[in-house]
Amino acid sequence: MDKSLTIKRELVQQLIRDVRNDLEDYAQLKNMLEQQRQLMQRRDNESLLTHNTQQTLLCDKLAKRASVRSQHLSQLGFDNNPGGMTKLISKLPEHIRPQIKLLWQNLQAIVQDSQQQNEANGKLLVMQQTSIKRILGQDSQEAIDYGANTANHYGVN
Repeated sequence: MDKSLTIKRELVQQLIRDVRNDLEDYAQLKNMLEQQRQLMQRRDNESLLTHNTQQTLLCDKLAKRASVRSQHLSQLGFDNNPGGMTKLISKLPEHIRPQIKLLWQNLQAIVQDSQQQNEANGKLLVMQQTSIKRILGQDSQEAIDYGANTANHYGVN
């Protein structure tokens, strides 16, 4: 068998393995995002710090795998984006194409779900920070007003 054909076959097999691994890891990420939201709602900052470290490691692993997938797509002569993966799938043998297409569609769906959950968590965090700033701002404003009123009361300006 031609060496370049063997290399291409290995790259395609690696891409398929990576999609399967991503599906497992994104399922784990989705669970972690739900857990993160619960920790944020409980304001369990200590647990949240530990959790976020683990979640970041998983995200780094997913990002590295996506980068490798992009490189492999380029090496195979496809665009290194989701469209390139779709085009690669359309070139696969008929007997495996439907299965790989379904894996890819499932991966795209879980990535989108994870992004939406992450955005919701981000909005919750912003709301919590805004509330804290508002409370602290009111407290500091009251302290300033109190000090100004006291100073004015004693004729100090």
